[in-house]
Amino acid sequence: MASPRQSPYVWVTWIAKLLSADNRCQWAAWFRAHNQYDKIPGDFDLAKYSADHGAMVNDCVRALESEGWGVYVEDQNDFKLPNKLGATLSGRPDIVAIHPDGTVKVIDCKTGKPRNSDQMQVVIYMLVLPHVHLACEGKTVEGELRYKSGQSVAVPASKVDAKIRAMFRDLMASVTGDAPLPKAPGPSECRFCDIPKSECPERVEPAAAQVARDHDLF
Repeated sequence: MASPRQSPYVWVTWIAKLLSADNRCQWAAWFRAHNQYDKIPGDFDLAKYSADHGAMVNDCVRALESEGWGVYVEDQNDFKLPNKLGATLSGRPDIVAIHPDGTVKVIDCKTGKPRNSDQMQVVIYMLVLPHVHLACEGKTVEGELRYKSGQSVAVPASKVDAKIRAMFRDLMASVTGDAPLPKAPGPSECRFCDIPKSECPERVEPAAAQVARDHDLF
């Protein structure tokens, strides 16, 4: 049984997936923002991910420090940004790096395949960091994604434009608002969702989604 939070709480990745259309179920983000619940156990190998991700971050930090960057890592970058209505946005960028020439960069390391939401996650960090990180205060923040494959993707500061700011503000208002948002149940949306069917009766279970019915189409 879900228990209501005292005030809405949003993790950056929930918003990034909706803004990038990697996920279209707005209700799931709204529900998480307003409730704590017993999550569906997954088969995600957290130990392997932590080892792979930690190694990537450490390699990146060593390379940056050898080039003279000052580096803040993971927990040092943890933030909780409340608004005037009491809702909180939370996140933890992997790396915030400061160059002696004044350049500020946020870097996120990804162990999986590239997704649209990866760039949107970094864009949100770029938008928020000047308001929550002392090293970024009053600075323009550049972004970068680094993948296990060796691929690196620059996210220029120009990505944080008026359109993104407006989309972010509107979505945060909707996700933290009182009115439930629309559901979008389906195999792709529900596959990695940790909200149980007891809280979302429309949830599409994997077994049901894979049933092949008799047909004469081909």
